[in-house]
Amino acid sequence: MKIGIDARFLGPEGTGLGSYIERLLHHLQDLEQEHEVVVFLRPENESLFTVRNPLFSKAIADARWYTVKEQLLMPRLIAQNRIDLMHFGHFNVTPLSGRRFVVTIHDLIKSDHADRSASTRSALVYKTKHMAYELLVRYAAMNACRVLVPTKFVRQKVIDAFDMDPDNVIVTYEGVDTSQLTREVSEEERQRVLEKYGIDRPFLLYVGNSYPYKNLDLVLDALPQLPPDYVFVNPCARSTFYDRLSQNVRERGLENRVVLPGYVPDEDLAVLYASAALYVFPSLSEGFGIPALEAMASGLPVVAAHASCLPEVLGDAAAFFDPHDPKAFADTVNQLLNSEEQRAALRAKGVERLKRYSWRKMAEQTRTVYMDCLT
Repeated sequence: MKIGIDARFLGPEGTGLGSYIERLLHHLQDLEQEHEVVVFLRPENESLFTVRNPLFSKAIADARWYTVKEQLLMPRLIAQNRIDLMHFGHFNVTPLSGRRFVVTIHDLIKSDHADRSASTRSALVYKTKHMAYELLVRYAAMNACRVLVPTKFVRQKVIDAFDMDPDNVIVTYEGVDTSQLTREVSEEERQRVLEKYGIDRPFLLYVGNSYPYKNLDLVLDALPQLPPDYVFVNPCARSTFYDRLSQNVRERGLENRVVLPGYVPDEDLAVLYASAALYVFPSLSEGFGIPALEAMASGLPVVAAHASCLPEVLGDAAAFFDPHDPKAFADTVNQLLNSEEQRAALRAKGVERLKRYSWRKMAEQTRTVYMDCLT
């Protein structure tokens, strides 16, 4: 039998979805396989996947995600390659395929935060796209052989939203790649990177986009309550939301307290993780929260919102705060900045917490789901 995997998100353009697909494919190739696996890639990312297992092969799917073209092209390609079970790594399944499928639903943030402020589209386009999303994610959940989710929190959200059979919704915790994050950073490299991005003071770090649900306004609200020699650093690819955050910073007169360096490559990001005082994670909604685990891998204490999946994923290895209360955030940060003992305790707990999460284990669990669906 043949298993198909939609890997069109593979690569930097696919952001977190790309990383998920990359690690899944990497470890699936290392595992013993009973069936052929066809990996569907776009021409732009075909070179990013190297076949190492004789049961794996590539197929080109020249269609971007979230398009009418993917809904028409993918079913044809799936049929041509005689796929028996398809794995879609995101909600954008193709109903016309008519094949059994597994889908990974990473979160329901688009449903929970259905707000025009979270879109750059016109009202009509936003409403149309949101309706299409709601229809497609519902179809995906209710017609999949199995739904894979990254946390128990998301599992319960999916079960409740679509009245699902709990046995069909499987938690496959994700992992964190620590190879870059655990290396030694020389003082020379540290100074070079900090100077490159204009960071000349102790800093709080947040890595990720600035969508409204990321709750970065709370950090800006709290900055006046934090020590004046500390700045907030947010490396993130430039976007409309990045521009909105930058404008917000200017309107508040916080230019000397916030550093927005734009996109930062992984090798420099590792240095920022190793150099920050604390990692702050104010997000109101997450599916898993990999950046916080990356911070832990770097030995960086984490301050996180007591919201969504974060208590489940981070456990006692983070200091939590009410994400709706800037003073609670400031108090938590100030308490940690003033206590090396508490920071050291969080570092030690972070190391232990990371042992729970493994990309290889995620791939093994995913393979088991494939086998169950093919039986």
